[in-house]
Amino acid sequence: MLQVKQVSFSYDKENLTLKDISMDFKEGLITGILGANGSGKSTLMKVIMGLLLPQEGQVIYNGIPVSRTKKALYHYRQQVNMVFQNPEQQLFYTLVKDDIGLALENLGYQPEEIERRVLQAMKMLDIEHLGDKPLQYLSYGQKKRVAIAGMLALQPNYLLLDEPTAGLDPKGRQQMAQTMKKLVKSGTNILLTSHDMDLMYDCCDYAYLLNKGRVVTEGEKREFFQQVALLEEAGLEAPWIVKLHQALQTPLAESEMDFFKKLKGE
Repeated sequence: MLQVKQVSFSYDKENLTLKDISMDFKEGLITGILGANGSGKSTLMKVIMGLLLPQEGQVIYNGIPVSRTKKALYHYRQQVNMVFQNPEQQLFYTLVKDDIGLALENLGYQPEEIERRVLQAMKMLDIEHLGDKPLQYLSYGQKKRVAIAGMLALQPNYLLLDEPTAGLDPKGRQQMAQTMKKLVKSGTNILLTSHDMDLMYDCCDYAYLLNKGRVVTEGEKREFFQQVALLEEAGLEAPWIVKLHQALQTPLAESEMDFFKKLKGE
């Protein structure tokens, strides 16, 4: 299990960006971290990855505090990995398949194992047809999927996704949501940040709400997203499906697809 225990972080000595944050990221779930701009979401993700060192508290993996030594982080980041909001930050090679296999090559895996894992990752992300294409000719959404495939090839236990649907059109957003659900079913646990409240409601099993660097509430999906006052106080809106439920006093659907199925009487 991945945990954050009483973490505080500051970019300067006067103002804390994260204040006494504690979270447990259980396995088999998509866990959402919600908050407005400046709430500390991206900073927290970087702390979890060991890219930033907290002034107080610890990141704990499988019951052991994550050491900051180069060797310890090397092994940790094979189990816990992150895809940044901008895929360009993680794409380096010319061809898609070469870029997906880059991390494995750097880790010294045999060519046969690299090929197997790259093909497996491309299949999981439905991008097998892109393997021999130059990255420069891909759409923004395709580049995001390639960046995720590159991390997925490492077969991490936890995958952190920072605003994975930012810049995507509605079709790309739907594909990304389906991909995340497929990854969890295949055994990859996901930590997700996003401003897209409808996406978060659709995908998350459990969620935390950050406001000004503090956790103000947490809980399972149905209870969490109905705390409209807390969401609004944190600068967010409730998902449309929750607003409709509260206005009409109808049964709360699990997802947009579930809502329309019930509407049609299926």
